[in-house]
Amino acid sequence: MSKLNLYETSWTDIVFENRNKEYGAYHLRQENAKTSLFALFIGASLLTAAVSIPMVYNYLNPDHGTIISCPIAEADPLVVSNFDAYVPPKTEEEAPMPKVTQPITENINIPQQLTNPIITHPTEATTEPIATNDALKNITDNSTASTGGTGVGTGTSTGTGTGVDTPSVPTNTVMNSAVLDKKPEFPGGINKFYTYVGNNFEKPELDSEMAIRVSVSFVIEKDGSMTDIRVIKDPGYGLGAEAIRVLKSLKTKWSPGILDGKAVRTSYNLPITIQTN
Repeated sequence: MSKLNLYETSWTDIVFENRNKEYGAYHLRQENAKTSLFALFIGASLLTAAVSIPMVYNYLNPDHGTIISCPIAEADPLVVSNFDAYVPPKTEEEAPMPKVTQPITENINIPQQLTNPIITHPTEATTEPIATNDALKNITDNSTASTGGTGVGTGTSTGTGTGVDTPSVPTNTVMNSAVLDKKPEFPGGINKFYTYVGNNFEKPELDSEMAIRVSVSFVIEKDGSMTDIRVIKDPGYGLGAEAIRVLKSLKTKWSPGILDGKAVRTSYNLPITIQTN
């Protein structure tokens, strides 16, 4: 039973055994192989005809129409006999704009910023003595000549004239050093001041190497003392408090700023950069 071929007639006889073989299904199964071959032949013929007909047509009719050639008339060459040279139009030179001088504005309330001292390790800093105020009493400063204010008086023969004095700066006004006749000076120069700050500033012990910046402001009074010491930018690590401590520990007084022959209060900003190891 397992060796029977489905396409052999013996298999069809087994299927239709004891059944009506005149119904039509038995006949269709008997003609199945013949019908399949006929259908395959018809399909192959149609495919061959579809491919061959265009090829045969092109072979028998090589000319696919009449080609009409149109002659192209040649135009006469263009010859330029006379022409005027192009002259670019003259452009008027723009007059240079006059220089505008900006007025100089002065703000007496803006504090003067000192040069940024870099604080190094105490063992790397060079210790230099700072002169005390007692030692400076015998030193004559010839550069502190003061300039007096001017008074303007007007009068006529027919009446009494009134004198008008130049307005003076208020007594307790904090001035900017840019408007002063003479800026405040530290005994021995500003570098002495930076040296003192660098030698006395205790740096924090940090694990990583970095540059930290703290900014402080202070006022140099008329007597040369430093007051109103404040931190305006504190990065933390106790640097703000340390900067205030160092400035307050400085007992040497400045030479005050001079305006119109009078000592005035002067404000300063001091940025300090600390380089940790």
